[in-house]
Amino acid sequence: MKKIYSLLIALLPFLGIAQGSINFDDPAKWTQGALAFTSYSNHSYVDGTFSLACTDVIRNGIAAQDGFAGGFGTYSLRLQNDATTDVTMTISSGGIGNFSFKTRRWDGSPAVDFAVEYSIDGGTIWIPSSTINAAVTPDSDWKTINGVVNSSNANVKVRVKSNSATNERLMIDDFTWTAASLSPSITINSPSNGTIYSPLTTSANIGLTVSNFNVANGTGDGHIHYTINSGSVVMKYDTAPIALTSLTPGNYTVYVELVDNSHVAIVPAVNATVTFTIAAYTVVPNLAALRADVIANGAGKYYQVSSNPVITYARTTRNQKYIQDTSAGILIDDLPGTISTAMVAGDAISGLKGQTGLFSGVLQFLPLENATVASSGNIVTPQVVTALEITNNVENYESELVQINNATFTTADGVITFAATTNYNLNDGTDIIFRTMFAESNYIGQVVPTGAGNRAVLVAEFNGVPQVVSRNNAEVTLSTTSFSQIEGLKLYPNPTKNNLYIETTLNGDINVSIINMLGKEVLNSKVTNNTVNVANLANGIYIVKVTEDGKTSTKKLIIN
Repeated sequence: MKKIYSLLIALLPFLGIAQGSINFDDPAKWTQGALAFTSYSNHSYVDGTFSLACTDVIRNGIAAQDGFAGGFGTYSLRLQNDATTDVTMTISSGGIGNFSFKTRRWDGSPAVDFAVEYSIDGGTIWIPSSTINAAVTPDSDWKTINGVVNSSNANVKVRVKSNSATNERLMIDDFTWTAASLSPSITINSPSNGTIYSPLTTSANIGLTVSNFNVANGTGDGHIHYTINSGSVVMKYDTAPIALTSLTPGNYTVYVELVDNSHVAIVPAVNATVTFTIAAYTVVPNLAALRADVIANGAGKYYQVSSNPVITYARTTRNQKYIQDTSAGILIDDLPGTISTAMVAGDAISGLKGQTGLFSGVLQFLPLENATVASSGNIVTPQVVTALEITNNVENYESELVQINNATFTTADGVITFAATTNYNLNDGTDIIFRTMFAESNYIGQVVPTGAGNRAVLVAEFNGVPQVVSRNNAEVTLSTTSFSQIEGLKLYPNPTKNNLYIETTLNGDINVSIINMLGKEVLNSKVTNNTVNVANLANGIYIVKVTEDGKTSTKKLIIN
């Protein structure tokens, strides 16, 4: 028979008082900690029955960072990237039924790892609620974290605390809670609805909280029925997490409900649903296709790269590697050391699998699996570009090794030296920032060279502002014939849609091969009157291979 639950109407007015919402926006309710609000410290916030205590937290503003707002009103909380940071929110009276808050990561590297937990005895015993990790924060947009306490005790606490010393910073805003209830309830605490797991995920635990209902096998109020993707009903006689195994990439819906001892749903119905996804790798032929997909769909997806990009620079810092194939470049950021195979500059990488992320506007590749060396000793010849070309199309050159000819450090006087993490103006007719971001380079502390010269550089950016950096001192002061490029090679206009004009100093017989981002040659012809007709090419990015008198140069071409 159906089991019917009712709640005493007399209790409703009392329980309705114990609810609220805190946005952290009233400056009068903040108390500064040992350091300024803009520093990580023990700041606090009190509003009625709500109080906030912090360890290593900044009162954050709402300025956008990594493409998303820093908060929803005036202030939010920013937890530090260390092992001790936490925030504890206490409701002094009335208890908590459900709670929620908004959260977002600072950026994508490293991943966030925070525990959400609660206490109904003033902080003696902490009960896990959920975890905020990479699966919950696949991008830097705001997410909503939900939890269930369902206790009317005084001084109920909700805490968010770091699980790792190598954590990413985390922002929190808009904490809300409801009154405790005497009615039966079931809540799925984890994963958060809409969670996207990495392609490596094969199992997941569905965390449950059941209140005011004794789950047992025939001796309590009833038990739990659940289904996966509307499949067969499974009976569950405890409140331990539902352990799902042998999972494969795809979408999953978990439905749970409370039933009585006769397997009949209680009245009114009490149920909950959560959906999550195990991502699949998007297979891309090369790095240009990867970058194009990120531009179209945003960062945070998972990719398998079919090409074998070559390492142009490898650093011990964060195990970073600048890589490029014939189509584009990208920066590998591998703080955990996921790629365990020893690799050096000149190695071609096979089997790249990972997730994309953005750091200060720079697209990064975060490996999920080890990769191997396909070949070694590869030499990447930088294409000659101008500072103007980089400035106008920084996304097309980002993380690539290029060469800027006849470029001058405008502040060089024969005395000043390169200092680490400093901007220097480089000019070849157009200004561009030369940023000494490689503190390990052997030109740090050396005199900034005077006069015009050819500079081999990696292309970077800082939130849309183009920057370049050399790998070593030799590249800061290249000779004019460093890479045996075709002398005086010019391709214009670029972008174009009809004719492409090619000029060289020699003005000899020139042959052109144009290759699309799938590696297919779409045009091969001898240049006549310095002109190539490209009107039949589809919009997109191409590689132009120019050959003259036994010398070959490559440049990017944009058709629009």
